Amino acid sequence: MTDGNGQTAAQSPPPEQKPEAAKADDAPAAQVNGFNGRLPLRHEVANGNGGMMSEIVFREPTALDIERIGNPVMLEFLNDGKWKPVFDTRIMTAMLANLAKVPPSTIRAMHPRDWQNAAYLLANFFLPDM
Repeated sequence: MTDGNGQTAAQSPPPEQKPEAAKADDAPAAQVNGFNGRLPLRHEVANGNGGMMSEIVFREPTALDIERIGNPVMLEFLNDGKWKPVFDTRIMTAMLANLAKVPPSTIRAMHPRDWQNAAYLLANFFLPDM
């Protein structure tokens, strides 16, 4: 095909059609075990940017987060062969702040039950499959 000046015009390739199965990849990611990272708070806390927040949102942690901050959950093995999670509160506070992109002072200002709920919301990410 030539343009008005007698030069060959490049044709753009036809748009690629995605197969039906590939369209499912465009859908939002499914929640794993119900984790969406959202935690409504009992009372507002400062967000570190001069504002207040009534809900805190955590992203999923990565191995890099554990390497940089530490593992905030350890296992305590009981006499009956069972185990329970034990939180390292300082490491968990640092991890929560990191995952929510807020200063540690925001996490420290949370209601104690909100802190516990946040810790348990994320605990499974720091425990092995057993």
